Amino acid sequence: MRSQSENPGGFQIALLVFAVIFLAYPMQKYLGPLVGIQGAERSVSRIFIFAPLALMLVLVPPFRRFAIEQLSTPIAASRRIEAALVAMGKALLVPFAAGGAIVLWHWSLGGEMGLARRLGEQQRPEAALASALTAEGFFYWVVLVGVVAPVIEEILFRGLLYRAWEARWGWFWSMLATSALFAAYHPLPFAAFVNAIIFVAVYRRTGSIWAPIFVHSVGNLLMSPLFIGRYYFQTAGKETGEIGLWTFHLAALAMLVALVAVYVWMARETQPPGSEATEAQVRCA
Repeated sequence: MRSQSENPGGFQIALLVFAVIFLAYPMQKYLGPLVGIQGAERSVSRIFIFAPLALMLVLVPPFRRFAIEQLSTPIAASRRIEAALVAMGKALLVPFAAGGAIVLWHWSLGGEMGLARRLGEQQRPEAALASALTAEGFFYWVVLVGVVAPVIEEILFRGLLYRAWEARWGWFWSMLATSALFAAYHPLPFAAFVNAIIFVAVYRRTGSIWAPIFVHSVGNLLMSPLFIGRYYFQTAGKETGEIGLWTFHLAALAMLVALVAVYVWMARETQPPGSEATEAQVRCA
């Protein structure tokens, strides 16, 4: 068993992740041309975030051993239907609820005029689909967002970071802390925070990191413009900023808050096989 000082703790992991994010732009600017990767596309910036994180998980022995251990635990057969239902529920409900949160936020700050200004900035559905159907768009949405991001982010945030802080603060406060950090790392903080709460809950309910990876991947793919992403925030006919035109999205927001609260309550004492990782296991993996 290794001493605690030889292994990364929760704050070290968090600082490392955000250091990589902070350095992504200068790496893209100065290293990109040297390896033939340049441009301002979203996929390019994501490559310079995920590549260092992936290398860390592969090349650093403690991280590599922990990742292998996490990925070696499959979803129990008795929990697979639950994971599938959570994935579909999250994929279909969270995008519309996020739209409701956006509408409510801008309406509360600036009234109908403030909301109308925000709606005027929204990309048209046909433009979003056309962008997603390009080679760069397909690579971004399917490869990076649909596959690479769920694997790397779940191992780091739910596997390493959540487990390290859970051993110190308990599961609930660790869930809130890691979800807040996850939200700060994404352009839509509300949606990312709620998603992270769901990922922790399904992780606790199944005991396998594959469950949040699966839920995360399905949600990312379905929310892309290739699927429902171009429909969930339709603004046609709603440009006036009237809050009453967004009843469906506001109802989705209320439903999401209620369902997530229930699911977190269900996960409070669940100890499925594979979830008994202690602080020593996390640090000695």
